[in-house]
Amino acid sequence: MDISHEANVPQSGLEDRGRMDAVKEKLGQVGRKLKRIEVRESIVAHPFAAIGIGAAVGAAIGLIRPMPRHGRVTNVVMAAISAIGIKLIREAAMQHLGGMAKDWLQQNRRGEPGEQY
Repeated sequence: MDISHEANVPQSGLEDRGRMDAVKEKLGQVGRKLKRIEVRESIVAHPFAAIGIGAAVGAAIGLIRPMPRHGRVTNVVMAAISAIGIKLIREAAMQHLGGMAKDWLQQNRRGEPGEQY
């Protein structure tokens, strides 16, 4: 009497495994499509949409995931890291904006002698 291992597995488990395989396959297809998309070009072409999508995803993740309780030291460290991160982002944005303004002024300069920007 040969009893196979599969005989002990309930049929509903096989159906669940089949569904999981189908979901994994679908996620793999989505991942392959996302790899083909040029993210940087999309962000440059539509910066406000990219910011909105990023904010929406961040808000959704923040609302879905329950926040763990942290101690005082952890809260202080996280606040310091956040402040440093925000400062670095602000400085990078201002530097980029300054470069764009400088380029714009150089392109639109009237060429009058003695006029400096």
